[in-house]
Amino acid sequence: MSFKTNRRKLLSGFGAAGLGGLAGCLSSVPGLGSDDIEDGGSVGGTDRTLKLGIMQPLSGRLETVGNGMRNAAELPIKQVEDNVPLEIDYDVADTETSSAVGVQRALDLVDSGYPMVNGPAASDVTLQATQQVLIPYRTVCCSPGATTPTITSLNDAGLVFRTALSDRMQAVVLADKAANDLGHDSAAILYENNDYGWQLGQAFTRSFQRTHGGTVTSQVPLMQDRDSYDTAIEKARTGDPGLFLVIGYPTTGGQVLADLGADAPEDILVSDGMQEGTLHDKVGYSLDGIRGTAPLVDGPGNQTFSDLFRSEYDSEPGVFTPHSYDASAVLLLANAYAGQNDGSAIGSAMQVVTAGDGTEITPENLAEGIELAAKGNDVTYQGASGSLEFDENGDVVDGVIEYWKFDESATGGIAEIDRVNP
Repeated sequence: MSFKTNRRKLLSGFGAAGLGGLAGCLSSVPGLGSDDIEDGGSVGGTDRTLKLGIMQPLSGRLETVGNGMRNAAELPIKQVEDNVPLEIDYDVADTETSSAVGVQRALDLVDSGYPMVNGPAASDVTLQATQQVLIPYRTVCCSPGATTPTITSLNDAGLVFRTALSDRMQAVVLADKAANDLGHDSAAILYENNDYGWQLGQAFTRSFQRTHGGTVTSQVPLMQDRDSYDTAIEKARTGDPGLFLVIGYPTTGGQVLADLGADAPEDILVSDGMQEGTLHDKVGYSLDGIRGTAPLVDGPGNQTFSDLFRSEYDSEPGVFTPHSYDASAVLLLANAYAGQNDGSAIGSAMQVVTAGDGTEITPENLAEGIELAAKGNDVTYQGASGSLEFDENGDVVDGVIEYWKFDESATGGIAEIDRVNP
C-alpha cells in the first residue's frame, strides 16, 4: 500500500473527506466548531506543541500489565523530548479496567484538548470509549491491547487504530494447537465476561469446529471479582472435555488456574491476556508446561525498544508494552506530519507515516523522524511490535502469533515454543 503525498495535499483534503463522515454527529457535540482547529497560518512546522493523551488500566483487573503499558506509552516522549524542536504535552488517565470509567476519562482528555489518545487497552473499554466519546469528538485513538474483532467493523470515520492484532488470527492458532499439538477433539471455554472473551471464544469455536472437526462442549463466562471460580469450572466440565481454553486477564484467569490446581485432569490452553510470568508466584503451584498464544513482538525496532525500556525502568518489557510504545510513536509522528492538533488530520496521517517509501524510522531514530515529519517530509515508521502498516479499518495487516509456555527457568517466566503465520 503506497501513500505518496505531501502535507499540503493531505491537509487540503480533510474538509471534504476526513470530516464528512462525522458531519451529522459533530453538530450536536458542544464546544467543537471550525474554530477549534488550529489556524491555517500556524499549521505545521516545528514551532508548535504535540498533545497526547494516554489511557491505560493502572488499577483493576489489568493493573499488572497496565502499568507497564503506561510506562511504554511514555517512553517515546522521554526519549525524544530533549531532542526535537517541538513541545510535547501529555496526560495520563487511569481507566481502572472499567468501561464506565474509561468513557469518563476519555471525556476528561477531550475536554482538556487532547486530539489523540494512546489506548484504551481492554477491548470492552475501547469499544465504549471510542463510540461514546472519541469518535463523536473526532479524537483519534490507537489501542495497543484491544484485540476484539468487533473493532474492525466500527463506523469510526478513520479515527480508530490499533497496534495489537485482531483475535481472528489468534483464534486460528489456538484451534490448531488444541487439535494438532495437544491432540484434543473436545474443549470447554472459560472466558472473561466481556467483548474480548466472548469474541475470541466464538472465533476459536468456529475454527475448532469447521477446520478441525472438534467439539466445544461448553462456554462459561467468568464474572469479575470472584474469590473462587469452582462453580464455573464445574459447569465447564459438563461433557467431559479434554481441554480447557481459559480466556482472561491475570487476575481472573490466574484465579481460575489456582482453582484448577496442579492435578487438573484437563490440558489447559490460555490466551494472550494471561501471558504474564508473575502468575507463577500468584497461583501457588508451578505453571510450567501450560501453553498459550499471543501476538508476537517481531518488529525491527524491538531490540532498541527493549534496551530503552530496561534502561529507563529497570525492568523487563511485558505483554503489549512494545505495542504501547508503537502507539505513542505513531501518534506523535502523525501529529507532527499533520501539523495540527486535530484528530481528523492526525487520523489521515496515520497511514502516511507507516507506509510508502519515506525515510525509515525506528525507535532508534524516532526523534529524527518526528522532526522530519514536522517539516513535511515523508517518513515510514517500523516499530517495536511489528512493521505496522494499517489497512482501511485501522488494523495492522501483518502479524505473527507466538506459541508459548509458562517456564519458571526462562527470562520473564515465559518460553517460546513456535512462531505461526496464520
